[in-house]
Amino acid sequence: MEDARVRALDPGRGSRWPTVSALRRFAMVTPNFHPRVCGIGDYSARLGAELHRRGHAVSFFSRNPVGSHPVATELEVHGVSGRFPLEIARAAVPAIRDWRPTDVLIQYTPQMWDAWRFGSPAMVWLAAQTRRPGVRVTLVAHELFIPWDLRPDLLLGAGSQRIQLAAMLKSVDRIFVTTDTRARSIASVCRLLGLPEPGVVRVGANALPIERRRRPTTSTGAPRIGFFSTAAANKRFDVVLDAFGRIVAEHPSAELVLIGDLGPSELPRVRTIVDAVARHPAGARIRMTGKLSLSEIASQLADLDLYLFPMDTGANTRSSTLPSALGSALPVIAVVGADTDLTLFRDGENVVFAREMSGPAFAEASLRLLRNPQLMAEIGDNARRLYEVHMTWERIADRLLAG
Repeated sequence: MEDARVRALDPGRGSRWPTVSALRRFAMVTPNFHPRVCGIGDYSARLGAELHRRGHAVSFFSRNPVGSHPVATELEVHGVSGRFPLEIARAAVPAIRDWRPTDVLIQYTPQMWDAWRFGSPAMVWLAAQTRRPGVRVTLVAHELFIPWDLRPDLLLGAGSQRIQLAAMLKSVDRIFVTTDTRARSIASVCRLLGLPEPGVVRVGANALPIERRRRPTTSTGAPRIGFFSTAAANKRFDVVLDAFGRIVAEHPSAELVLIGDLGPSELPRVRTIVDAVARHPAGARIRMTGKLSLSEIASQLADLDLYLFPMDTGANTRSSTLPSALGSALPVIAVVGADTDLTLFRDGENVVFAREMSGPAFAEASLRLLRNPQLMAEIGDNARRLYEVHMTWERIADRLLAG
């Protein structure tokens, strides 16, 4: 029997849902939602749960399949059907209107609902159709556009996604991005279009952090090092595995925990990682957890001594996994990247920056910390403070409601 909080809507078929009395009514549009694995879907559920806790009404709108999210079971989810982005948008608009929101929050990526790299007019049309007197449309851009590339299709895609973003900016009332660096990167475009400058709504911890169980001062001498990621492109498992091989040379009892669902085993990227672990000289010391719930992810992080974050974007506030590690008071090793805000992330204070994106550099930074338990504890405590000041869901909701 269908959960009363989950509604399905097919194109061309109307539906009526009960209203909820609250201070404001937020219709949150997401690329995907539970049970599809989606970081933005989890982000939306956490943010929605916090808004609901404050007395606001929240409902989620995404493409089917959708279901009640484990972290926001009290909130309605409306699923819409369709094969193509514009078809899904055309089904979503009447559903959103029927719910009578005061606010529409679009959790945006340029290729949401499986738009190809050239993008789609779907979200621009949805924003324009839901924006009306008494309804404020807010864009939260989790991704902006793909980078320029000399390959013809990628070059065209990069250009069309930029045009799409400009059209989105003109179609909404408020604009937020997830890092200060991205806000600066599109501020000039907003000024050119006569729009207010974008605000920053950081990404919080989808897996709510819990207190770290292993402290450097009571370490068993067998450091446990972790990395959380899927096997998507630009996830540098090669750096992690290379670094671990070098760490084991000094700490033979060290353990590496690869946290999370890599994806379907038939994917070439997944096979490459699994084969690399099998061939690794310290493969017996490497554990892959597979798919976990958000609470299980938090528990795995709490059992670590050190967290590696080998992302080319660098330490940033658009990752949903980094705040989980910071909030658990874990010392984090990362690099300075295009999305790193150096006013937040300070080397040797609340994070450690490797000199480059390589196994030797991450191993060098890791070993420097493992030799100094007091420094590890200090960096971990400062990481926790960074999380509490900037990345809790309370702080994120404050910023959204104040904007």
